[in-house]
Amino acid sequence: MNRLRRVVLALLLLLSAAPVAAQTPTPAPLSQQQFDQLVDSLSKAVAERLKTSGATPAATPPASTQPASTPSATPSAEAAAPVPASEPAPAPMMSMAGEEPMSEKLIEVLDRSDDVLAELPALIEQGGRLPHILGAEMNNGHEPGRFLLLLAACVAVALGTEKLLRFALRPLRHRLASRVSGVASLWALTALISIDVMIIAGLWLATHAMIVGFFEGEVPQARLGYLVLTSVFYWRLYLVVFRIALRPNLPQARLAEIDDAGALKIYRWTAVLILVAIALADFRRILEGIQAPTLVVACAMLVNTLILTSLLIAGSVAIREPMGKWFHGLSQGGKPGPLVASIARFWLIIAIPFFLVLGMARVYGALTTAIGVQEAIAMTMNVLIGLLVLESFMDKVCRLMQREEAQAHNHPKRERAIEALMRCVRVAILLGALSLLFRIWAVHGVGMMDMSGYNALAAAALPAGAILLGAYCAWQAVEYFTKLHAAPATSGLPGHQDTEDAAAPTTASRMSTLMPLLRVTMLLAIIVMAALTVLSQLGINITPLIAGASIVGLAISFGSQTLVKDIVSGVFYLVDDAFRVGEYIDCGRAKGTVEGFTLRSLKLRHQNGMVHTIPFGQLGQITNFSRDWSTLKFNLRFTRDTDIEKLRKTVKKIGIELQDDPEYKDDFLAPLKMQGVADIADNALVVRFKFTVKPTRPTVIQREAVKRMIRILPEQGIEFANNTVSVQSMTSGDPAAAAAASRKVANDIAEKIAAEAAAG
Repeated sequence: MNRLRRVVLALLLLLSAAPVAAQTPTPAPLSQQQFDQLVDSLSKAVAERLKTSGATPAATPPASTQPASTPSATPSAEAAAPVPASEPAPAPMMSMAGEEPMSEKLIEVLDRSDDVLAELPALIEQGGRLPHILGAEMNNGHEPGRFLLLLAACVAVALGTEKLLRFALRPLRHRLASRVSGVASLWALTALISIDVMIIAGLWLATHAMIVGFFEGEVPQARLGYLVLTSVFYWRLYLVVFRIALRPNLPQARLAEIDDAGALKIYRWTAVLILVAIALADFRRILEGIQAPTLVVACAMLVNTLILTSLLIAGSVAIREPMGKWFHGLSQGGKPGPLVASIARFWLIIAIPFFLVLGMARVYGALTTAIGVQEAIAMTMNVLIGLLVLESFMDKVCRLMQREEAQAHNHPKRERAIEALMRCVRVAILLGALSLLFRIWAVHGVGMMDMSGYNALAAAALPAGAILLGAYCAWQAVEYFTKLHAAPATSGLPGHQDTEDAAAPTTASRMSTLMPLLRVTMLLAIIVMAALTVLSQLGINITPLIAGASIVGLAISFGSQTLVKDIVSGVFYLVDDAFRVGEYIDCGRAKGTVEGFTLRSLKLRHQNGMVHTIPFGQLGQITNFSRDWSTLKFNLRFTRDTDIEKLRKTVKKIGIELQDDPEYKDDFLAPLKMQGVADIADNALVVRFKFTVKPTRPTVIQREAVKRMIRILPEQGIEFANNTVSVQSMTSGDPAAAAAASRKVANDIAEKIAAEAAAG
C-alpha cells in the first residue's frame, strides 16, 4: 500500500500542477482531514481498477503463518517482491514511462540479489517452521513422529515393490537379453522395454494405493506425503530411460557401446543427480505451500541452483570417459563421422558451459519473473537426452545387423529394408525434435510468439513437413529397390584381372543395368513433385512455375538437339538390352567392358586400363561378346607323324577332366574337343580345337585348357611341331655330293618362296 500511496500522491501533485500550467486560479488549500479522505478514496478506486484488470499484487501471507519478526514480512519487502509468474502482471523491471535501460535493469537485479541473499537466515527460519506445521494441532491430532515413520515405510514399500518386481522378472530378463544376437532378436529388446514399463506401472500402482490409503486430504501431513511419494515415482520413472540405454546388469541388451563399469558409473551419477534435483524442487514447493515470503522462496532457488549446478559439473567430470565412449559409439555400426567424433572428444567442453548457462538462467528467474529461459534450457536438455537414447537404439540395431552379416548372409533384403526404415524413422524423429525445440524457445524461451501464433504456424507447416518426410521415405524406397538390384561392384585398380586364375567380372542383369537410369529419374521426379507440392501447400501459386518450366524445357530441347539425341538413343539402347554393366562390347569406335553410363553417355574400360566415354548418339553398331554363350576355337601345330586318333582321344579326356573340375564345371556348355586338321604345313599338322562356355571368363578357361594340353600330350608321345628345317645328307662321305645336295635344297626352298610370293 505504501507504493500505491506514493503513486496517488504523485498523481495529486501532477493534478495540482496542471492548473498552474494552464494559468488558472490556484484553489484553496485542503485541510489535513480532507487530504486524507481524498487519498483514501483514490486508493480504493485505483485498487478496484487494478483488481478488475487482473493485475492485483501478491497477497500477503496470513498472520498465523507469517511471523511478525521475519524481515521479509515488512511492507517494504512485500512491495519489492516480484509478481508470481502465473499472473499476467508486468515485470518489475518496467517503469511507468516504458522499459528501462539495460544498465538500470542490471543494477536493479543486483540490488534485488542483495535483498534475496539477505533472506538466508529467514530461509533457515522458515525451514524450522516445518515441525510446527507437521504438528498434531494442524493435522487433526496426528503425531509428526508417527507420520514420518509411516512416510518412510511407504517410501520403503514403494522402492521394495520395484525391487521385488525386478527380482521376480530377473530370469525372464536375462533369458531375453541372451537372445539379443541379430536383427530377428529386436523383439527381445522390445520385450525388455515392455518389462521395464510393467515394473514402473507396478510402482505407480503401489504409490497410488498408499496415497489413497494414507495421505488423502488437505492437511499438511497428507500434502507432504503426496509430494514425497509422487517424487519417488517420478524419480524412478525418469531413471527408466537411462536403464533402457545403459542396462548395468545386462550387457547383451545395452544400447550404449560402453563397458559394464562405465554403464554402472553413468547410471549411479544420473540417479543421484535426478534425486537431488527433485528433492530441491520439492523443498521449494514446500516453502510455497507454507506461504513463505517470495524473497525467501527466491533465496531457496538460489541455494538450489548453486547445489544443482555444482553437482552437474562434478558429475560430468566424473563420467567424462564413459560418456565419451558412449558418444563415440554412435556410428551406426561403423566408423564415427567427424561430428560424432568431435562431440565424443569435446562433449565436456560443451556440457559445462551449458550447465553454467542453465544455472545463470535459474538465478535470473529467481530474481525476476523471467523463468522462460530456464524452462527452455531444461526442456532442451530433456529433448537431447531423448535423442541420445533413440540414436543409441538405432546404433544397436545396426550393430546387430552387422553381427548377423558376419555370421551368415541369409537375409540381405530384410537387413536393407530395416536400414531404410531406420533412416526414415531417424529423419522423422529429428523433424519432431526440431519442431519441439522451436516451440520451446519461440513460446517459452524468448517469447517470440504465444501458443495461438505457434499453433497457426504449426498448422501451416505440418503438411509441408509431412510432404517432405514422405518424399524422403519415397527416396529411401527407391534407394532400397535400386541397391537390391544393383550391379556388383568391380575393382577399378589396374591389373585386377591380370592373373591367369582371376575370374572375369560378373555381368549385371538387365534390371541392374537399368537401375542407375531409374534412380536418377525417380530422384528428379521426387524432388520436383515434393517442391511443387510444398509450395502449393504454403499458398504459392505454382501455375506460373509449371508454365515457365515447360517453356524453358521446350527451349532447351530445341537448342540442344544433340543432347536430346543422346538421351533418346540411350533409352532405346537400354530398351533393346544391347549391353549390360560388366559385359565386353565393341562399338566400332572402342572396345571394352561396360563400367556404367549416364543419361547421355557410356563408359567403357579397355583391358589396358583406359576409359572411353562415348555419347549414345555416336555408338552405332554394337557387338556384344558377353551374351548367352561363347565358343572359342584355337589351333595348335603338331609334328607330321602325329597319330590323329590318339590325339583326339587324349584331348577328349582332357576336356572331360576340365569339365569335371569344380572350379570350371559350372562354366562349360560343351566340352573341349578336337575339331580336325585345319592345315598341313611343310613340317607340321595344324589341328583345330574348340569348346563352348558361358561368356563370363572364356579366355581364362582357354588358358587352362592349353596349359593342360602342353603338360599331358607330350606324356602320351604326342609332340608339338617347331620351325626347324631338317636337312639330310644324300651322299655320305662325299663333300662334293653333299655340296650339290645342299645347293639343290636351297634352290628348291627359293623356288617355293618365290611361288608363295607370286601367289600372295
